[in-house]
This record gives sequence, structure tokens and C-alpha cells, in this order.
Amino acid sequence: MTPNRLEEFFSADFPMARRRFSQAVAARGGRLDRLNIPGRGPCGEELGIDIGWFGAAEPRRVLVHSSGLHGIEGYAGSAIQLQWLAEGLPGLAPDAAIVIAHLLNPYGYAWLRRVNENNVDLNRNFGAPDTRVNAAAQDYAALDSLLNPQSPPASDFFLARSAWLVMRHGMRRLRQTVIGGQTMNPRGLFYTGLQTEASVTAYADYLAANFLHARSIVAIDVHTGFGRYGEDTLMLDAAADRAELNARMTAAFGARVQLADGSNSAYSVEGSHQDLYSRLFPRADVHFATQEFGTLHALRVLTALRAENRWHHFGTGDFGHAARRRLLEVFCPADAAWRAKVLSRGSAVIEQACLLAFSGGEAPAAQV
Repeated sequence: MTPNRLEEFFSADFPMARRRFSQAVAARGGRLDRLNIPGRGPCGEELGIDIGWFGAAEPRRVLVHSSGLHGIEGYAGSAIQLQWLAEGLPGLAPDAAIVIAHLLNPYGYAWLRRVNENNVDLNRNFGAPDTRVNAAAQDYAALDSLLNPQSPPASDFFLARSAWLVMRHGMRRLRQTVIGGQTMNPRGLFYTGLQTEASVTAYADYLAANFLHARSIVAIDVHTGFGRYGEDTLMLDAAADRAELNARMTAAFGARVQLADGSNSAYSVEGSHQDLYSRLFPRADVHFATQEFGTLHALRVLTALRAENRWHHFGTGDFGHAARRRLLEVFCPADAAWRAKVLSRGSAVIEQACLLAFSGGEAPAAQV
């Protein structure tokens, strides 16, 4: 894919991504819904979640494709959605709809952060508030001073110290402790929040109001930063009551599927995006997958997150600091080969998701 073609889908900032998405939805004859949320972008621009709706107003079968729940990770997810809209959507039966949720955390996207305006990791904030307990609080507390020093970013041999912890405790345990979510430090990494965030409430209310008649939901939520460079993994909830649904997902998406059961590199979190669907639609068959595109080694990703978080809370927090630009490169490398793989695999998974959602394994209908 040529650099010009890549630039057509990978946007430079929030205003560009939002403008491109709204124009693409209109060009395909979709309905554009906008959910207002608190906060402003670096240039004072209003922020909001834009949702493109195609097909039945009261669908029984729905395909949802979402991006940007982790803010800065949305640079890749937005590009996949813009490419999909440019290339055309499948024809839909009268009872079916496609819903494209663009940049669920616009603050994080606009400010080059992974979290929202309250430092909350939104993919740890979807659970019911009374379930927000920090099972690993003691383990996280032991690492808090290392992960979240109260000073601007500076060289302190964090990578080497982290590598020693991996050797001592193992990557699997350390990963789960660090990124599973924590409630003890509101300025720390992977903070879950103590109450439901405004954007989560707005999105949940939107889904609840519009999916009243849904009996089958296929949802793909795009993320970056986890896994091998340029490759994607489809992560599924490993709960025992999802065995049949997960078997269908594995049949639909193939070898890239991983269960987050602790037996592999996948990790589990409470209050995840999928938890929202399970809570809102207990009578529907919910096929939910987190599509993760790998970038750098996990410790290098953590190093970049730590530096940006230190700058935001204990530096001046200005937008142009190198820590934020580094974080963008970590979660959306400028490498043309990586970006081309993201678009290729994003398109392939969307096609597979359409088959699962609408066709029962048959070929999709003609494009519109």
C-alpha cells in the first residue's frame, strides 16, 4: 500500500479523524449519532463519540465495530474504520444493522493519552460500581512507587529494573498484576476509577436504547500494543458459560483467537468493554472479541506509558512533550509496513465478522 493511501486512513489528529469519519458515514448513506462528553482537545475543540449506523433501526442482528477505547490506540482503529467505509459495507437484511463506534475515548485520542480526562482506563470501567474491588491491591501496591514515581520523566533504569522483576516473578504474573486494573492510585497506571465515567454511561445508554430487540450481537473492539509486532490476536473471555459462543468465534476467526484464561500471554480484567454487553444483553448471543495489534515488547510499552503518565501529572503536561510523541509511536508506529498490516488484518476480521453476524457462513451480500 502506498504512503498516500495510508495517509488517507491514518489521521494526524482528532479533528481530522472526526471530519473524515462523519464525511465517510454520510457518503455511505448512514446515520451519524453523536454523544457529547466532557473535556476539550488541545486546541479547544469539542470532544464526542461519533457513531455510524447502517441498516435496521430496530435490528435483531447487529455487528458493532469500535475503536479508540484506549484513546491513543484509536489511531489504528479509526484507520480500519475509514478504510471499511471507503471500500463499502455489505448489503444488509431488513433485520440487520452495522454500528461503527468511532473513538470511544476521544480525550485520549486528542491528547495522545491512553486514559480519559480523569486518568481512568475505560476498559476497566464498564463493570457495575459495586464490583470494583482490587483483588491484586497488595501486589500492585508493592510496585506502585516503581510504576508511578511522583516526578517528571527522567532516566532511572526502569527497563532494567522491570526485567529483573520479570526474571523473579515471571512475565505472566507481573503482567496480570500491573495491567489487570487498580483502585488505589488515581494518578497511577491502569486506574479503574471509583465511579462510572461519563463517556461509559453515555455509550451504555446508547446501546441499551438502540439494541432493545437484538438477539445476536457480534462486536469487534480494536486495540494496539499487545502481542508480536505487526500481528493481531483476537482475545475472548474464557468464562465457562461462554464455551459455545467461543467455539463459534474460534471457527469464524481461526488460529488467531486466544482465550484470556491465564494459560497463555492473554490477560484478564474486570470491568472490561465486554462486561457491558454481557450485563446489558443477557438474552442475546454476544460474540465479543478484542482485536489486539502488537507493537513493541511489553516492557517497552510500559516504559512509554510510565513516562507519559509522569509528564502528565508531574511535569507541565503540555501537549508537545516528547513523552507523548513517543507514546504515539509505541501504539501506532509510523512504519508503513506495520500500518499496511493493520489495514489488511482489520479488513479480514471485519469480513469474517460479517459472515458470523449476517450470513451463517455464506458469502456476504453485494457491497453498497
